[in-house]
Amino acid sequence: MTKAMLKMMAAITAVAAIMLPGASRIAMAQGAAPSAAAAPAMDEPGTRSFTMVSVEVDDAKIWLPSVIAVEQGDKVKLTLKNLVPGASNQHGFTIPAYNITEVVTRGEPKTITFVADKAGVFPFFCQLHPGHIGGSLIVEPKK
Repeated sequence: MTKAMLKMMAAITAVAAIMLPGASRIAMAQGAAPSAAAAPAMDEPGTRSFTMVSVEVDDAKIWLPSVIAVEQGDKVKLTLKNLVPGASNQHGFTIPAYNITEVVTRGEPKTITFVADKAGVFPFFCQLHPGHIGGSLIVEPKK
C-alpha cells in the first residue's frame, strides 16, 4: 500500500473511533447491541435519520458515514452537510437507484427523505466530482 492510502485509512479509522462510541450509546439506549454500522436516530416509528457529512481527509473527499443500513420499507431522512474546505463550495450527493441527486453548498445543509422500498446495496457518491470516495446504502429485506 502507498503512504497516501495508509494515511487515508488511518484518518478514516480515527474519524470512526470518534463516531462509533456515540453510535454505540444510541444503539444501547434503544435496547440494541452496539454495531460497527452507523446507528440511525429514530424520529418517528419507521423513520431512520442520518447526518451525512462531506469532509476532506488527506486530499480525499468522502461522505461520512460511508455505510448506512436500513430495513426495506423504512422512511429514510438524510441531513446532508458539506464541510469540505476550498474554492469549490458545492459537492454532490446521489443515490441513482433511488433517483436522488442533490447539490450541497458549504454552510447550507439539505434534508432529503425517501422510502427505502428496494432491498439491496446501493452506492452513493458525489455526482459533481467522480474522483471523490463514495459509500453504500444497505437496505435489508423486510423480515
